[in-house]
Amino acid sequence: MLRRLLKSLVPRVPSVAIGAVLFAAVLVPSPLIRESLQSATAVAEGISTGRILVHYKTSTASQATVAIERRLGARWVRTVPDLGVRVLQVPAEARNRVLAELKALPEVAFVEADGMLQAQDVVPNDPSFPQNFALGGGAWGWTMTHTTQAWDITKGDNSVVIAILDTGIKTNGLSDFDGQISSTWNVLNGSTDATSSAGNHGTYVAGIAALAVNNNAGGAGFCPGCRLMIVQVGTDSGAYLSDIASGLTWAADHGARVANMSWAGTTDSSTLQMATTYAHSKGMVMTAAAGNSNCDCVTYPAADPYVLGVAGVTSSGTKAGDSNFGSWVKVAAPEGDMTAWPSINGAPGYAPVGGTSSAAPAVAGIAGLLFSANPAITNAQAEQALESTSAPVAFNVQYGRVDAMAAMGFLGFIDPQPPTPPLNAYPPLLLVETNGDWNYRPLTSAPEPGQVLLRGQGGWTGAAPLRLVAVQWQRCDPTGAACSLMATAAKYTVQP
Repeated sequence: MLRRLLKSLVPRVPSVAIGAVLFAAVLVPSPLIRESLQSATAVAEGISTGRILVHYKTSTASQATVAIERRLGARWVRTVPDLGVRVLQVPAEARNRVLAELKALPEVAFVEADGMLQAQDVVPNDPSFPQNFALGGGAWGWTMTHTTQAWDITKGDNSVVIAILDTGIKTNGLSDFDGQISSTWNVLNGSTDATSSAGNHGTYVAGIAALAVNNNAGGAGFCPGCRLMIVQVGTDSGAYLSDIASGLTWAADHGARVANMSWAGTTDSSTLQMATTYAHSKGMVMTAAAGNSNCDCVTYPAADPYVLGVAGVTSSGTKAGDSNFGSWVKVAAPEGDMTAWPSINGAPGYAPVGGTSSAAPAVAGIAGLLFSANPAITNAQAEQALESTSAPVAFNVQYGRVDAMAAMGFLGFIDPQPPTPPLNAYPPLLLVETNGDWNYRPLTSAPEPGQVLLRGQGGWTGAAPLRLVAVQWQRCDPTGAACSLMATAAKYTVQP
């Protein structure tokens, strides 16, 4: 057992919690906090717009229904591809009246407001990646989900495409995106330009899913060998339901095996349901941020039956403080204080991020690994592998925290290079002395030789004053007894 001994006695707040926050996406990219995406807290569809979505029972509008639309003062904007849902523009003050009149028509299957979603407040040789074993930062999410172990089987295949339905992408000249983007589409203007009007949120989300690896630059995505399909469906101000639906059907029609939607809103949409049903019928796995409101409050598209809603988990295995939760959320994945992602403030470089906007694309990347290992599996098989092998968590989600290697095993793959057995069978402990009382705090997992551990401030509860006086890294037997001092520096590389 390896444990970190922290001797402590100084003035601090009795209960201290320090950690990065990456915010999930509601349908509008959020402002940054510590280079985090601020997110899933907003109820985007609550934003009043003058856009209406109408679907006729015949799937197409007749001359008579078009005449009615015109009489009501509605202007046709476009039709959502593959769904036959018409997007109409009306004066904002007339929206409710037009909705009511269209709903009364026998020809109408459904009519609804086109709400706006908000984005949520996102061992290679890459220089930022060695921090992945750090206690207070880095890319610990890869090890927690055993993604680096799954990389022994595949780091992804360039035939597997992950669609990022977001705010476009700003590569800022970063080589991590070189060769990673297979195609782009801008739903907002019907062009392939997803960069000139791009927001910041989508760049970070895309990087988590599939940044390149082993290029001596930046970090790594969860499926670095996969390719990205950048579909711009919104801006930093938000995204319309109809644009997300259009982006989803476009991605499904153009070969994406996986699609990520780091957006959230509290109102279900028939149009979005049609889009997810269509995409699933085309073999797609879909992931979405659960939201960043720290509540059991259902959000969409995460709660859609064909979508893997993703909550956030911290490096200690607890629920991320901002993350939504509940039985409507299918799985959880790492979020918060993970470095090596492209900076989301629009400037070149890398920074730590967090939020359920980061958790969802992590699952998308792992799904990409499954399709890369066996392109013949169906989306239902990939979903079953991710769900049924999830590790238990201490908060409410339907399944648990995703495990890339366990999902590989479910599909029949065996790691050709098993990792060195851990130093002990139990999680190592942090030991902190608070005015003479010893408090143990578990580390993230049993460390392995070669991993780098960093002292983190953590979260402690005790009577003030509290002060960190010293740190010791100790190797102990599984019971915590018979410990021997290994090091006293803030950073320690685990020895065999």
